[in-house]
Amino acid sequence: MKFNFLLLLFLCFSCENTTQTSEEESNPIDTSSLTKIQRMESVSYGKESPDATLKDSNESTIAIKSFRGKLLVIDFWATWCSPCLKEAPIFKEIAEKYKDSNVEFITISIDQDYEDWKSYVLEKKWNGKNYWFGMQEDKSLYSFLYSNHKVNEEEVILVRLPKYVIISPNGKILSNSDLRPSKPEFELEIKKNLK
Repeated sequence: MKFNFLLLLFLCFSCENTTQTSEEESNPIDTSSLTKIQRMESVSYGKESPDATLKDSNESTIAIKSFRGKLLVIDFWATWCSPCLKEAPIFKEIAEKYKDSNVEFITISIDQDYEDWKSYVLEKKWNGKNYWFGMQEDKSLYSFLYSNHKVNEEEVILVRLPKYVIISPNGKILSNSDLRPSKPEFELEIKKNLK
C-alpha cells in the first residue's frame, strides 16, 4: 500500500503515466518478462531501437521503423502533463527550424484514451507529426519512459515525462536522457548527430 501511494504521488508530481496502442509491436524482442532495469538497459545508447505501431488523428497507423533513413527525434508526452505542454512549443519550434534537414520530429502520446488525445491535438491545432501510443507497458517502446529516481532514500524506477529520444537513421539509439528542448544541450545533441 505504501509503495502504491508513493508511486501515485510521484506520478502526479512528475507527470508520469502510460497508455495503450491498438496495433501489435513488431520488435522481435519480448520485453514484457524483463525487469524495469533490464528494460531500461534495452533502450540505452547504441542499442537497436524497438519498433512499435503508432496511430495518428486520422486513425491511420505507422511503424517507428518507417522513419529509418532520417535522424528521428521523439517527444514522449501526455495531455495531462504540464511540463510536457510547456516544452511542446519549443520542441515544435526546433522541428520547424530543421524541417529541411535529414531529421524527423514526432510526438508520441501515452494518454490512456485515444479519443481524449485526438480531441486535444485537433482542438489545439497541433502541427507536425503527432501520434498516439497509449499505455502499453508490455510493449518494448514503453521502455524508453523508465528512469531511475530516489524516493525516501530508496532507488526506484518510475516513468518520466516528458521524455526525448534521438534515434539514428539506421535505428540505433543515440540519446535517451533527460534533455529538454528548453535547454541548449537539446539542440546541440541534434546538431551533433546530424553531422
